[in-house]
Amino acid sequence: MPDPSLRDHPTVRAFVSAGQTFCRLVESSPDDRDVWISDTLRTLAMLYAAAPVVRDLGLPGGSRTIPPELRLSNDQWQTIFNHLRQILGKDAHYSSHFNPLTADPADEQTTIGDLADDLADIYRDLKPGLAAWELSGNAYEEDILFQWVHYGHVHHWGRHAVDAMRALHWLTYK
Repeated sequence: MPDPSLRDHPTVRAFVSAGQTFCRLVESSPDDRDVWISDTLRTLAMLYAAAPVVRDLGLPGGSRTIPPELRLSNDQWQTIFNHLRQILGKDAHYSSHFNPLTADPADEQTTIGDLADDLADIYRDLKPGLAAWELSGNAYEEDILFQWVHYGHVHHWGRHAVDAMRALHWLTYK
């Protein structure tokens, strides 16, 4: 049974609020691209910072999954990706290293990162949980949080967030 105070925990509320703001930014058509980039960087940093604190709440792995009808289809992801690519234009690509801790950095090949892909993948990992969070009351609460911060933050969206924040930082403070 979910902890009745979990939804009201300040860190959980901060994480959910940052996730909602991030998704609104991704869905928006900004009037000022530079402000949008700066707002996206700030929101992504808050989201990333909140995830380990939520994880420290000791959430058990849940048994339910987010209903399939709330998940993003590949077509929906592609629409978001194309929208982001349009906003970012020539600034969508950046150079990166896949493993920053490689034993010999000289051996690590530079790769091309895609900021639109990073942001669209983070959106894909967060949006279904946000929809379930709003629609299902406490039914999926622990499962949503577990997926966001144990699986997603550690293995998927967190890595995209780190790469995206680096690129967004350069775009903001160029």
